Amino acid sequence: MRLKVLSPLSEILGFKEKEIRLSERVRIKDIPELSNIKLGEYVISLNKVKVVSPETEVEDKDEIWILPPIDGG
Repeated sequence: MRLKVLSPLSEILGFKEKEIRLSERVRIKDIPELSNIKLGEYVISLNKVKVVSPETEVEDKDEIWILPPIDGG
């Protein structure tokens, strides 16, 4: 699975992109690299197609982007 994060989260986690091997489906909130993050405060994109929740299950072939909140204006 490919995990991409944008600032300021990338500065907190210490990476912008990371490959993570999953042997089974897992909820986004249960990915160890994200365990200390309040994911509800971010926008999570699955496979560049749809916005999902931290409860969404992902598998090894997926790509997740975590973006800062989007502000309208």
